[in-house]
Amino acid sequence: MGSKNKKIELCAIGDSFTYLNDHLDETDYRVKNGYLSRLAEFVPNLHVNNIGINGSNTKDWIDKEIPKADIYTLLLGTNDWNSGIKIGSGSDYKQRKLETILGNLGRIIDHIRVISKAAPIIVMNPVERGDFVYLFDQNNHAKGSYTAVNGQYLADISDHIFRYCRGENIHSIDLYHESGFTQDNVVQFKRVQIDGAYMDCSYPDYTRISFDPKTDIYPYPLEAIGLTYDGLHPSEAGNQRIAKILGDKIKTIIH
Repeated sequence: MGSKNKKIELCAIGDSFTYLNDHLDETDYRVKNGYLSRLAEFVPNLHVNNIGINGSNTKDWIDKEIPKADIYTLLLGTNDWNSGIKIGSGSDYKQRKLETILGNLGRIIDHIRVISKAAPIIVMNPVERGDFVYLFDQNNHAKGSYTAVNGQYLADISDHIFRYCRGENIHSIDLYHESGFTQDNVVQFKRVQIDGAYMDCSYPDYTRISFDPKTDIYPYPLEAIGLTYDGLHPSEAGNQRIAKILGDKIKTIIH
């Protein structure tokens, strides 16, 4: 991609994992640097244009305006899983079938190709997530990916994204496996109420205890932080893992 010292414009497409990089106040500053900011450690001549949209899924991006860039990253799918959108098949990806995750991702790639015909596109897949509870509104909560939604496990969705979203100048990263996010380390524990007393329970014990957002305290104090700070979104350590994997991939592409 030319001189190693030339500034490279990266356009980052994604959901809250990407969006929060530039909105650290929405992590209550539990995160000091998101994975995109950390890329400078690995690719110093990179300029990042973060267009991530909080809460977005693949269908939200099909008609979004996408700026021109030298390289693109896509990190989507966890909200599709939580919404019950069907993953689809390899043929759905090839045929760009709407209302499937793979078809939608194919449409997004086609959309990028209208803007930049030959720019490398890096497609990442979602990582494991625990029981999510939003820091600022406990009514916003969801079960972890140890459960199935609409008959689908997040692990299967990640597998399909990695397997099928590839091609000429389309580079797949198996973030699901490479990053090492697991149910045992996404959080250290979940603080739950049992018989009127609070206890710190690790996985899988906490999955058997119900959470009441109206009466229970926030279940993830600072000492509960693992690779996520709220059961879903990457912590300092989680962002560093993602940045290292992505940064190494970018280096292999541009050098």
